[in-house]
Amino acid sequence: MPTKFGNLFMTAIIASPLHGLMGDGFAVITVTGRKTGRRISTPINVSPQNGEWVVISYRNRTWWRNLRDGRKGELRHAGKTFPVTARILDQTSAIARELKKYFANYPGRAKYFGIRTGAEGKAQDEELSRAAAERVVVFLAPGGLG
Repeated sequence: MPTKFGNLFMTAIIASPLHGLMGDGFAVITVTGRKTGRRISTPINVSPQNGEWVVISYRNRTWWRNLRDGRKGELRHAGKTFPVTARILDQTSAIARELKKYFANYPGRAKYFGIRTGAEGKAQDEELSRAAAERVVVFLAPGGLG
């Protein structure tokens, strides 16, 4: 799990002119807390897909819950800030299907999820189900869902 100091450090780098050092797989999501009303910024890993960004997060993280019910957030990515609206997958079977597609596009990332791939480089269904039980998939659409 990330530490508060680590999150602050990553957020500062991603929001600075040095963001390029981190590569384009990192961003900062800023959401407004549903209960507190405070703005919360969290570094996240993003992957582009069909005009959106895909984020795979641990289910026990809380930032994504602040994007439910059409609530908007702000994404800082590659030196630019975008308003975003989220579509959240939180059902295990749907997450497993999405993870299968995700690892087909990014096979080298399976190891970061503790997923072993078979001889053909494909993730096994049991591995995907295990990972899906611990995670959510968040699709961030720039400017809102069309």
